[in-house]
Amino acid sequence: MGRPPNPIDPNSSLAARFGWKIRTLREQRGWSLEELGNKVACSASYLSRLERGVKSPDEAVARQLDAALGTTYFSEHWQLVLRERLSQPGRAQTEHEFEAAVIRACMPNLIFGLLQTEEYARAIVMSGPFRNNVDVMVAERMRRQEVLTREHPPRLVVVLDEVALRRVVGGVDVHRAQLERLEAEMNKPHVTLQVVPADAGEYPGLVGGFEILSFTGKAPLAYVEGPGGTGHMVDSPSHLAALDETFDLSRAVALPTKATAQMIRQIREEL
Repeated sequence: MGRPPNPIDPNSSLAARFGWKIRTLREQRGWSLEELGNKVACSASYLSRLERGVKSPDEAVARQLDAALGTTYFSEHWQLVLRERLSQPGRAQTEHEFEAAVIRACMPNLIFGLLQTEEYARAIVMSGPFRNNVDVMVAERMRRQEVLTREHPPRLVVVLDEVALRRVVGGVDVHRAQLERLEAEMNKPHVTLQVVPADAGEYPGLVGGFEILSFTGKAPLAYVEGPGGTGHMVDSPSHLAALDETFDLSRAVALPTKATAQMIRQIREEL
C-alpha cells in the first residue's frame, strides 16, 4: 500500500480549499486519482497537483470536475484561485482599471496589456519568471480586457514605440494577428492609439511603461511597470504629475492616429 496523501488545510488559501474539495469529493466516491482523471480527461499527476494547491485550474477543467462530481463549486471558484496567485499590485491594477473613466498608457517595448491577443500574452509570460503560472497570468490578462467590451468602457489612449510594433513576439503568425488586433481596436470610438516612430530619437517615455488611471469623483492613480513582477501602484501627487508630463511629452512626438494606422498596416504586410 502506498503512503496516505499529505493532509490539506482548506483554510490556508483558496487554492488549498479548491484542492481539498476535489480530494474530499473524490474520496467520498471511492475514486482514485486515475479514476477521476479518466472522467475529466486529465492525468493523475495533474489532479494531484490541483489537490495539493500547487497547480492552478482552468475553466475547462473546472467544468469537467463539476460534471464528474455533481457540483457547481469548481466553475464558480476557479477564477478566484487564479487571481490569488497574482501579486497584490497586479490585482489592484485590474480592479482600478474596471473603475476608471480614462486610461492613458505609455509602453516603449511591448504592446499594452489591454490590447494584447491571448497568444501574444502567452508568449510574453512564457519568456519570463512566471512561466510556471502561464495559465494564471494569461487568464487574468484576458479578464482585464473585459473592461473594453462592457456597455460603457473607459476612454483608452495608448502611446507605443515603433519597436513594440516591429518586435516579433511568439513567431510571425502570432505577431501578425497582434497587429491585426491593433488595427481593429483603432476603429473603436473609445480607443486612441499613437506610435512614436524610431526616427524620433530620445523621448521621456523610453524609460519604462506605465498607465495613468483617471476616475470620476476621486483622485487619479498610476501603475508603473517593473521587471519580474515588481510593478507598483502610485498615488503620490508629485509622482503622478511627473507621469502626466512624461505621457504628454511622449504623445507630442508620436504620429497622428491616421499615420499610426498606416504604419501598423505596413509592418503587418511586411511580415
